[in-house]
Amino acid sequence: MTTVGFTTELSHTRRASNAVRAGVAARSYSKNEIARELSALRKMLHHFVSALSDDMFLPPVIPTVNPPLWEAAHMAWFAEWFCVRGAHNTTDGDTRANLPSTWTDSDAFLNSNLISHRARWHLPQLTRPTVLDYLDRSLELTLRALDRAEDSDGGLYRFRLAMFHEAMHLEAIAWAAQTLAWEMPLWVGDIQPEVELSLDNNITSNRPIAVGANVRKSNFQFDNEIGFMPNSVGVSTIKAVLISNADFASFVDSGEHETLTGREHPVYWRQNDFGAWEQRRFDRWIALNPNDPVIHVNAFEAEAFAAWADARLPTEDELHSHFNSSDASANWHGALWEWTSSAFSPPKNFTPGVYREYSQPWFDGKHRVLRGGSFATLPIMHHPHYRNFFLPERNDIFAGFRIVSGGGASE
Repeated sequence: MTTVGFTTELSHTRRASNAVRAGVAARSYSKNEIARELSALRKMLHHFVSALSDDMFLPPVIPTVNPPLWEAAHMAWFAEWFCVRGAHNTTDGDTRANLPSTWTDSDAFLNSNLISHRARWHLPQLTRPTVLDYLDRSLELTLRALDRAEDSDGGLYRFRLAMFHEAMHLEAIAWAAQTLAWEMPLWVGDIQPEVELSLDNNITSNRPIAVGANVRKSNFQFDNEIGFMPNSVGVSTIKAVLISNADFASFVDSGEHETLTGREHPVYWRQNDFGAWEQRRFDRWIALNPNDPVIHVNAFEAEAFAAWADARLPTEDELHSHFNSSDASANWHGALWEWTSSAFSPPKNFTPGVYREYSQPWFDGKHRVLRGGSFATLPIMHHPHYRNFFLPERNDIFAGFRIVSGGGASE
């Protein structure tokens, strides 16, 4: 597998248990830890932009992809907007900054709430030199502001938010690389296959939901986590591991995948001249590893498989219970985001956070909750309480699934 834009020392440990421990710890990072992480993340981004070839600057206009120069500049703008410029929500529904940007008029072309997706392909001011310069200036200003910030959870909230936002967008760059058949970014690790992947490998849970007995109280929460109270679940048998390529290939070979979804096979699969399945992993076609968890299937494909296997997808409450058991790291896979049957909905008495558009616009009944974290997710983002959300037709993200048989009903 080839990589682009990074040096070896920038790679992250991908072991699942280490990842979830890192994610839990990151919610309580000190000033010095935030500064180190922000600098490391920005260094990754700087290397990525520096290594872009000219033909990567303006990829095809695809709804799930951003031009990489815009994506990088937006990440720097976000940190400056919230951490340096004091952006705040107003009573009239607007969000305003107290200070101007170090890049004149950047709000008009880097604020994702103001510029349309298609317009991001028509910004001549975004060149490699201008973006690299802004990455450096934004980071310098952000670190200065961090040094002056009050050393409290409230004082550090925006800086932790910027840190997590940067990590999220690095994963978005990774799924863009998969979509566009680019080289694999070096921060992306290999999928860690689970032991004994099999449809017969299940665990039974009849305990009430435990809200992370071993996960210390977070000093940072995303707004959609605050007040989240999962319902108790009855006895159900949840698969201890993710559905494997071998499992899913049986479903495809049976013809039921095409019958139930209208598509012959998953988007990044093909059969070679000998009839063996292959999958595209970034810019390379490789033999389908039967023991790897199946990846790049959307929620509808996952539900179709579950129906074929006389099972269903877990609810968000069930996965929350699974990941917040007495030893969360033991149940944490960390290979892929995991589809649930649950719509993304607000917790009781939801109040938007300082980043008002993070959750609220997506409580539309259309988006689906995913839990866990993927091999392309930076370790600081792995957390048993984190609620990811995407439209169910998305198959570009690094997502798979497990299934539930027995008691309970899908939502």
